Amino acid sequence: MDIGTAAYPDGEFFTGGVSSASGFPKRIAVTGVYEALQRVRQGGYDRVLPGERLARGLEPPPPTRAPGPIAVELTPLLSAVRPLLDGTKGAVLHFVAAAAGEGTSTIAREFALLAATSGRRRTLLIDGVRRGLHSARFFNCDTSRGLIDGIWIGYDEADLRRAVPGTSLSVACLVGERGNAPADAVTLSGLYEQLRDQFELIIVDCPAMESGEYSTLLPEEADGIFLVIRAEGTRPAVIAHSKALVEQGGGHFLGAVLNARRNYIPSFLYRQL
Repeated sequence: MDIGTAAYPDGEFFTGGVSSASGFPKRIAVTGVYEALQRVRQGGYDRVLPGERLARGLEPPPPTRAPGPIAVELTPLLSAVRPLLDGTKGAVLHFVAAAAGEGTSTIAREFALLAATSGRRRTLLIDGVRRGLHSARFFNCDTSRGLIDGIWIGYDEADLRRAVPGTSLSVACLVGERGNAPADAVTLSGLYEQLRDQFELIIVDCPAMESGEYSTLLPEEADGIFLVIRAEGTRPAVIAHSKALVEQGGGHFLGAVLNARRNYIPSFLYRQL
């Protein structure tokens, strides 16, 4: 016998099994469901799906990490890389210095935050400085495994990235502390290409050139390279040599970023120049 909707003598309708005693359908416990439906009718529930919030113009949650004061000075870099973002694929950018201590990690992560907040670009920051991983730790990223490790041992790549809430930024290590070796050229080249399909900007915090490890990150595969220079701390000859090395290796040099610059003109006059 089909069980459908039947009426009780008092006019209420319920759907359920038939009671052998009365012949009427069993009354099932629907009090909670009824109350929930009433709240929905009265507007007590938020009926906007999470994916619809931005489409309807609702405010996203505030970022848990916001760009620091240095971000103002980095804003022109967004304009410099905009031509690289006109295609259908993302762009890989390297931030590298001639020597350690130039502040490369600070510049890389501040620019990544700027691009992922004010710039509204889907951005991935990769910490490629295996012996430091300062950028990854700054965002409380798990440093035990990196993206290359995930390829070799079969980890899901998404599990190796940490999304920064309230922003379009994700952070990951290239090779984790438990990784066995640097990335080989074929694997790293394939990873860059894969990430270009997932992000608009892939920013790599690179080890200094003097360490001899930068070449393993394939500067020739990057879409652009920024040289980080500590103002008044790096000799011009070193800067010129570093730029020449980038270009000789097939890298696309986009420009230099002066870090820790000091203004000898009072700020209220400097802003009017």
